[in-house]
Amino acid sequence: MIRKLNAEDTTAVLEFLSEDAAFNLFIIGDILNTGFEEPYMDLWGDFSDQGILHAVLLRYYDNFIPYFKDSYKGKLETFKEIISSHKDKKLISGKYDVAEKFIDALNNKVVSKKFFCELRDKSKLMKDDGRYAINIASVEDVDRLADFIDSIEEFRSTGENREMLRNSIETKTGRFYYIVNEEGRIVATAGTSAENRYAAMVISVATHKDYRRQGMAVNCISKLCTDVLKNCGSICLFYDNPEAGKIYHGIGFETIGSWMIAAEE
Repeated sequence: MIRKLNAEDTTAVLEFLSEDAAFNLFIIGDILNTGFEEPYMDLWGDFSDQGILHAVLLRYYDNFIPYFKDSYKGKLETFKEIISSHKDKKLISGKYDVAEKFIDALNNKVVSKKFFCELRDKSKLMKDDGRYAINIASVEDVDRLADFIDSIEEFRSTGENREMLRNSIETKTGRFYYIVNEEGRIVATAGTSAENRYAAMVISVATHKDYRRQGMAVNCISKLCTDVLKNCGSICLFYDNPEAGKIYHGIGFETIGSWMIAAEE
């Protein structure tokens, strides 16, 4: 039986998701940080007749993340109908072997497969060498930070990014570090999302094309990870750019699987 989850399901769903905690970081973080009452988040679960949870589907704004284990034989079509009925442009992401089964719920989609990594060797993080002043974004920085991120060709730009960024900073479920040039314009960023006591996801790693290969990204990420690890146990990220991969692996991240993102154009 598929139904919407509520606060009474918290223990059961967290136990289910924690068995694959790294890949379920977003869902776990949204449950712990957001709960079940906000209009921008919904969570559904598929239970057996014995009341055992076997699959979940998260909606966070327009982003859907499904999760189930390899043995799941349940009602994929019902989950797909939930996704298809969402009126705005949709995005599906998640562990590749799971999320790719939902691609046909989208129209005019662009699909990408990314390497999914977890920070395994913290000793490789770069120590602050003082070359760059790394700033921590506040709510007042949201507009210019969002403008910069949206200007990066490799990123998918949506108006929703601005709202999610603001919400993340306001609720302290994420943080964003940035570097500015001599004119005070942002030229490099790195941020987190879904921060909780267990883990956090690194997102929005970007450098302006005129400032690449100068160590800005690795400085931002290293400072970010060092600070975040004071309050949570693990940090993950995903990428598809080989040059970015060299940076991530060079500071202690290791590939543990694949992540999929499929977005309607």
